[in-house]
Amino acid sequence: MKTTGLISIDKKGEIETRLNNGESLRSIAKSLSVTYQSLQYWRRFWDCPPLKIAKKRGVNHPSWRGGITVDKQGYRLCYAPERIKTHPYTYEHVLVAEAAIGRRLLPNEHVHHINEVKLDNRPENLYVCTASEHRTIHRGLEALALDLVRSGKIVWKNNKYKWA
Repeated sequence: MKTTGLISIDKKGEIETRLNNGESLRSIAKSLSVTYQSLQYWRRFWDCPPLKIAKKRGVNHPSWRGGITVDKQGYRLCYAPERIKTHPYTYEHVLVAEAAIGRRLLPNEHVHHINEVKLDNRPENLYVCTASEHRTIHRGLEALALDLVRSGKIVWKNNKYKWA
């Protein structure tokens, strides 16, 4: 039996048979107690045909985490490919609000988080409004906070605002 490094040449047929039966190269390498990279090297050395590149998406992708992620602004996104749009993810608060009102949001409609917590997507914490109404709500909240600062109920201490 001739060996080539850690893998004997007679293993070539077994490896190729297992690959043809659908077993992954990683699981074969693990069962032979060699690294995945080592098997790749020897398959190239033995002039074996290259493996098909697995283009796995969605649920079949090895990095799949259930279709939920949080974007840079702090909003939760859910995998919703059934919605016809360019990106398969949709904001969770939009999905919850649409379920609550029983229809899709209109292009000019926004969803406001009443308690300002972006990950709190309970229906009772969401308010569907127009874009201009949403701006008015946020301006009113900022004005209220400024009134609290001016009245002395909120003070600037140690580089942040605190209740007086």
